[in-house]
This record gives sequence, C-alpha cells and structure tokens, in this order.
Amino acid sequence: MLDLNQCKSRDDLRTLQETLKGDLAFAVEHVIPWEYGNWARGEIVTSSCQKHGNYEPLTLKGKDMRQGEVLKSSRCPECIREELAKVDADLRALRVADLLDNAGIARRFANCEFDNYIAINDGAGKNLNACRRYSESWPQRLEQGTGLVMTGSCGTGKNHLAVSMTKAVIRNHLARVELTDVMRITRAVKSTWRNNSEHTEDDVLNHYASLDLLIIDEVGVQMGTASEMTILQEIINARYESVLPTILISNLTFEQLQASIGERIVDRVTDGGRNKLAFNWESYRSKSGVTA
Repeated sequence: MLDLNQCKSRDDLRTLQETLKGDLAFAVEHVIPWEYGNWARGEIVTSSCQKHGNYEPLTLKGKDMRQGEVLKSSRCPECIREELAKVDADLRALRVADLLDNAGIARRFANCEFDNYIAINDGAGKNLNACRRYSESWPQRLEQGTGLVMTGSCGTGKNHLAVSMTKAVIRNHLARVELTDVMRITRAVKSTWRNNSEHTEDDVLNHYASLDLLIIDEVGVQMGTASEMTILQEIINARYESVLPTILISNLTFEQLQASIGERIVDRVTDGGRNKLAFNWESYRSKSGVTA
C-alpha cells in the first residue's frame, strides 16, 4: 500500500485516501475489506499502539499458496485517522491552489491580503471590516445570494479588498470565485461568434452565471454599446435568479453607476442599495506603494 511519502500525484493521494477509509471501517466497524471477503473471521483481542494505547483489532485468517495460513489484523484506528487527516489536508491544499490559479488574480495584486491592507482613514477601516465580515460569513452570503457594490476613485483600495475576499473565501470554503472585468467578459462572449470558436455563447454565459462568486471590475467604464449592456445584464440577472452573489467594482460614484448601467441591475446586486461600500477619498497608491 502507498504511504503519504510515496504519493507523487493527486491520483495517488485519492487512492491512498480511499484505502485509508477502508482501513478505518475495518478497524472501527470491523467491516471486512472486499479482497478478504472469503477469509475466516478470527477473534477480537486487545492490542496496544505505542502512540495511542490499547485498541481491539479484528484478525482475519486466510490461505496463501506459498505462505500457507496468513493473518491480517486491523490497525490502530487513531493512527489511521491521523494519516487520513494528512491526506485530506494535502488534497485540500491542492484544491485551494487550483481555485486560486483559476480566480483571475492579477500578478500586481498577488500579495494583497486583509492583513496588509492599510486603512488610511475611518472609512477605509470600516470597509476593511465589512469585507472581512463578508468573507467570514460566506456560507450565509452564498445561501442568501448577497452581493456587494464597491465604488470610488482609482487607488483607494477596492481591488486590494476584493482580492483579499477572494482568497479568504477560497481558502476557507473552497468556493469557485473569479475576478474579471467588463471588457474581458465582453470579449469572451464575442469570441464565440467566430465560425471556428470552440465554445458557444451559452458556454461562456453559463460559466459566469454558475460561479459561486463573480467579481466584476471596471463596471460603468466600458458600457459603450447595447451588446455590452445586454451581456452584463444577462449574467447578473442569471446569477440573481440562481441566488448567487455578485460583486461589482466601479470607479464611478454609486449614483453615477446607477445612471450608467441602470438602477435595476444595481438594485439586484445591492439588495435595494443596502450592500454598498464607498471609497470616497483620494488615491494613496502613489504615496504608499500599496496596490489598490
């Protein structure tokens, strides 16, 4: 049987995970592994583990053409649980890495975390706390489809907090999150209109509409055509109907954003205007060197 040090791939880890689950069922519930189904059940006697003390292993008796009678005893269940926890942790870490790789976090914002966000004023501190609460209460936000609108000038910390929320929600809840902007979404949809496209328009729309959390930047800046507005509306409406949260980021004021993309869209994302954060101070990017 593989051990953790011998696992070279995700498939190896999954194989070991299933094996350990079977070993645990054998040790705790005395469920006979399928490969030993024809073996005779032996006595349950007390044995001792150097690390965890006494336990009661089940012994099976079988025959091997070369070795004659063979015995197999269940292992210490606590040892198995510890090994299984390590395998689960490794698989989880790989899943987190995959989700972060696919989250669309730009290289410029790769180091953004809640802990290195500089709250230069009371408003920034309140927004930091609000974003922390959003990510910490993610199961409720996902269940309720609670969105958010972040508005304010460039360099005021909107993207830093959006990336921090993305990382926290992925790390703690294994959510599918993607950060993008209006132009990328529009290009992705329009690329399907080519004759040789590998994807259909529905494929792209369904991708954005099905993510656990979709964060769209530069909203209201590039809304120059009816098709762009239609694409954005369709995605947000689909997510709203599926009760999935959406976060919009804009350099406009809240009122300007409403005028740009429509009150109906903004109302759906903010639940009637309740979920909005204003970053209404001057840029501190050039002064602090912190990405925002």
